[in-house]
Amino acid sequence: MRFFGFYVRLKTVFLIFAELLCGFIGEFMAYKGKSGITKQEVLEILRDKILYLDFKPGEQLSDVDIAEELNVSRTPVREALLKLQGEKFVDIFPQSGTFVSLLDLSLIKEILYVRHVLECELIRKLFDTDITLKPKLDRYIILQELAVTENNQKEYVKNDHLLHKEIFNLAGHVKSWEMLEPTYSHTVRFHVLDFHDKQVFGTSLYEHKLIIKYFDERNKDKLEEILDIHHDCNLRTSESLIVKYKDWFCK
Repeated sequence: MRFFGFYVRLKTVFLIFAELLCGFIGEFMAYKGKSGITKQEVLEILRDKILYLDFKPGEQLSDVDIAEELNVSRTPVREALLKLQGEKFVDIFPQSGTFVSLLDLSLIKEILYVRHVLECELIRKLFDTDITLKPKLDRYIILQELAVTENNQKEYVKNDHLLHKEIFNLAGHVKSWEMLEPTYSHTVRFHVLDFHDKQVFGTSLYEHKLIIKYFDERNKDKLEEILDIHHDCNLRTSESLIVKYKDWFCK
């Protein structure tokens, strides 16, 4: 009888465990969607397509088409588009549809100005230490050189952000970069567009090398000069880009 009672209790525990496991698997599969893509991954895919111009500024987006392409239901797509609306990457008009937001130069300039002020202050803070930038940033320079060679704007921009994040990290303010980064993402589309010009592409890389060189030489005047140029708060190429892509910019 004791063995039978133990068997019954064990069977009950097993059935409860199996029921919980089935429920967890069901929730997990619902979260992952038909294709195994999570809601967060849907959001990241759509954001990347906007940032790297697979979805063009002003382009109308269809949640039906996106859901079909990603092999997910329309629900995670709609949720992602609402999130991107909150981030100002899409505009949703109830009677008209969902559109990729246009490039807002005034917003981009303000973001670049904030980054310029913060980064210059951090570099001044580092100037009086014995830190050298070359060993810390060389890997990003190498990856950027490869991106320029392959004309890969996406990889260049990603490593550009990692390089500047490392400067914040060296100064002990990586949290400041993490607070800035979501807003700073609004500069990506402009830079990707700008880097379609190979001369601009190469100039950015050359400026990174000069920043490292002048910092490690402790040449303060040259460093401040190249930081002003590189941070480009006035977007020196914007006029030519507006002429070329006039429908992609806010009026």
